[in-house]
Amino acid sequence: MSDIVAAQDAQTPTPGRVVQDVFVNLCGYETRIRQWGTPGKPAIIMVHGLARLSTDFDIIARQLADDYFILCPDILGRGYSAWAQTPEREYVPGFYAAQMVEMLDHFNINQCSWIGTSMGGIIGMVVADIAPRRIERLLLNDIGPELAQDAVDRIKSYVGGTPEFSSIIEIDAIMRTIYAPFGLENDAEWAELAMYSARRLPNGKFAMHYDPRVMEVFRDQIDEYDGWDMFNRLACPITLFSGAQSDLVPATIVKKMQNAKPEMHLLSLESCGHAPYLNTMDQIESVKIFLKS
Repeated sequence: MSDIVAAQDAQTPTPGRVVQDVFVNLCGYETRIRQWGTPGKPAIIMVHGLARLSTDFDIIARQLADDYFILCPDILGRGYSAWAQTPEREYVPGFYAAQMVEMLDHFNINQCSWIGTSMGGIIGMVVADIAPRRIERLLLNDIGPELAQDAVDRIKSYVGGTPEFSSIIEIDAIMRTIYAPFGLENDAEWAELAMYSARRLPNGKFAMHYDPRVMEVFRDQIDEYDGWDMFNRLACPITLFSGAQSDLVPATIVKKMQNAKPEMHLLSLESCGHAPYLNTMDQIESVKIFLKS
């Protein structure tokens, strides 16, 4: 299927930093992919968290696009990607991973570096497990094979409903509470996060930019999550960015991951919880080190 190019951001004059929003059919569903950089350069796949979007990586992608070819998909049910027909079977890591393998095939990417935030890291582990030659190195951004139950319950509390909002200002305010652990640096970053995270409803109000059934499946299935067997099978080099204040992957789980894989590189980010937004220069420099490892 031919790509549909929806938009191009030419705010900067450097050709490598131009972004295109491309729509590709993956496992039967139209998927929005933000494409940065130049095809043929080393590939990076960046995948967002549970209730997030491809635009979460705009800041870091702009910094890396001169030297890499970067794909940032809206995972099924989020943003401008299609919504699932059978949510209980398709809003799950296994189906997301199958879509990502199709994405690699579509763009003729034999091997890539993978940066996965939260759920995006789980998807990366699944891809590395089912297609081990495709991921050269894996960065898990505050995620692991086990999750702290108290944090899972916290996440359930804010993704389980379908609230409506009267304005972007109202969304901005709630985002600053829910996503305070991201470590955003200024009002402009928060405003952009709020704008991209919202979709307007037929009644003129706003809702979050995802299919509410994504969260219903998460609520019903997340307590069964146990990724230790998969994690232990992974053969590619792994780097863990750990939010030092994270309640989802606290120090006890990080230690278990280190014991299972002593060769895993660990970076603790003191100013962040779940999950680092990869928006500061020190975080971006650490990602550059990961990409050269």
